[in-house]
Amino acid sequence: MFWDRIGLKTDGKEKFRRNYGSCVLVSLIISLITGTGVTTYIDRWMDDHIFALWILIPGAVVLLIQILVFSVLEMGACRFYVENRDYQAGISKILFGFQSGHYGNVVLVMFLRDLFIFLWTLLLIVPGIIKTYEYRMVPYILAEQPDISSTDAFAISKEMMRGQKLEAFGLDLSFIGWWLGSVITCGILGIFWVSPYQAATNAELYAVLRDDWIRRHSGREN
Repeated sequence: MFWDRIGLKTDGKEKFRRNYGSCVLVSLIISLITGTGVTTYIDRWMDDHIFALWILIPGAVVLLIQILVFSVLEMGACRFYVENRDYQAGISKILFGFQSGHYGNVVLVMFLRDLFIFLWTLLLIVPGIIKTYEYRMVPYILAEQPDISSTDAFAISKEMMRGQKLEAFGLDLSFIGWWLGSVITCGILGIFWVSPYQAATNAELYAVLRDDWIRRHSGREN
């Protein structure tokens, strides 16, 4: 299917600006937890040649928090941005994964997504990147159907992203100028504009691919 990159960004910007304060706060929360996974700490310890047990224990705690809390908040942010397409969603939507009644399933599916991407990255960087884009829609799918099985979530995301990975990569690259501006402003531009703008655009991409997937499968049923 064809989708217009400029159109997605325009729609995303409009919906982000309509609920500016909440979008900034939600994206700030996610930005703070991004990159705090256990691998970041392990790399740091390996560089410093520190392998003592008293160091490994905090690493295990960080990993547990990443699995049980941060990944669920990531899915909640996707829920926020998907709902924000239709109305001014509340910040509390970021807690949706804890309140949906399917917390355990959300944790499992998000953990498996991260694990699969990590294992593919161990093989080679490129396969890891490909799998990252292939599983890109998993948290959005969970955000709308938190009880979905991991098998179905991965299969649907894979099908939605078939033939779309390169285009999605191009969409990400289109924000490079904005992120350079964020670096120049010491992250200020990223916090108050780029991060929520990109998140809102990604929600638009999900909506387009979701609607196309529904249309194609509805046709099969008929």
